[in-house]
Amino acid sequence: MRPLSPARAVYIGAIVAASMMACTDGTDASRITEPTGPIPMVGSMHASASLGDVVSVADVEQLYAAINDPANAGAMLLLAPGTYVLSAKNASGATRPNAGRLELQRDMSVSGVAGNRTAVVIDAARLPQSSFTMPFGRTGVFRTGHGSNAIEWLTIAGNPLAAAAIETELVSTPEAQVRVAHVVAGNSARGVDVRNVGAAMAGRRLRAEIIDSEFFRGVEGIRVANFVGADRGDISVIMSGNRSYQNVLGCIVESNRSSFATIYVRSSGDRFEDNGLGCQIGAGLASSGVASSNSTVFDCHGSHFTDNTRTEFFNNTGPDFQDFGGVLVAAGDVIATGGAAVASSNTVAMRLWGCKAQGNQHFDFEVYGARSRDPGIIAGVDNHTTIELHGVSKRIDILSVDSSPVDPSGTNTSTVIR
Repeated sequence: MRPLSPARAVYIGAIVAASMMACTDGTDASRITEPTGPIPMVGSMHASASLGDVVSVADVEQLYAAINDPANAGAMLLLAPGTYVLSAKNASGATRPNAGRLELQRDMSVSGVAGNRTAVVIDAARLPQSSFTMPFGRTGVFRTGHGSNAIEWLTIAGNPLAAAAIETELVSTPEAQVRVAHVVAGNSARGVDVRNVGAAMAGRRLRAEIIDSEFFRGVEGIRVANFVGADRGDISVIMSGNRSYQNVLGCIVESNRSSFATIYVRSSGDRFEDNGLGCQIGAGLASSGVASSNSTVFDCHGSHFTDNTRTEFFNNTGPDFQDFGGVLVAAGDVIATGGAAVASSNTVAMRLWGCKAQGNQHFDFEVYGARSRDPGIIAGVDNHTTIELHGVSKRIDILSVDSSPVDPSGTNTSTVIR
């Protein structure tokens, strides 16, 4: 493996140290009330990969050879302890496949040392901007989405130029399953980006698990989105025991410039803290064009949105966010001015059991049926947000607004049920 400079070694040490921080929140699981009705569980999505061949990897050249070999479809790549420094070119100066990114074959999984998230470090800091440039925008260090993929027991020392440490936008099947577990990812724009993006992924079904992971020093720790033309995209995410901190946003969940799309998220025991904004939950977001007829359901069990008071950030490569606090929910959300965008007929249902939202800057919990940054133009019509509070979650202080600015038709609504 290529030796690290002293400065880089210090950086890697900081990343590894962050991964060793305790993440327990003291939640008493026995007190969490389960919702009625079926819940779309992801299950053991990496089973097909784990049942295939095991390919042992000991250095970065072996990693590139194994991950880029189509014959390893369905295999598990098992990485030996160490730091794997990624590069766009090999020692001979030849450009690597995928410009040095790590793109998983169909049904492939990658794992470090089980039980030790710090033993294997993927160092992406030396990859240039061109390694992340795609026709639709930026991509990430790891790319997944070919059938059933899994990434587990790794630390990813990221790159601010990358859209995420882990992306999900590889397309080979109409349905994809991705598991991210026991991963530490810092310094990329996002930790994990669960998204359908563009018309090529319209109607795609994406199922994801995000388990026992840490995401920090990014724009958004976790993003879940049907993005820019991924109409009728369908995403379900089960996340549990994660910690997202030192980001601009701890998480963002919504369909952005897409229509007729659906998102379901279940969060259990996750912690969103020390961010600018804990989480932003929406159905239709439009900075231009149309984002209409989308629906989002966010079920939250024992998760915390606390002490999000950060005002200085490590990565500013994302949008210009202006809302900082605990939780922000808006079914229809327009951030354009001058009538350049519209968001109508969107719905959000957020249900909380045993959750906390406290100690945040500006607000702990704000809810809108619809809102627009242009005070003279409403976002759209027929947008509806419903918040259900159960158990100790009833103590959360919520500001509820039907429409900002006021909708003369009265069709945008925000409802809080305690």
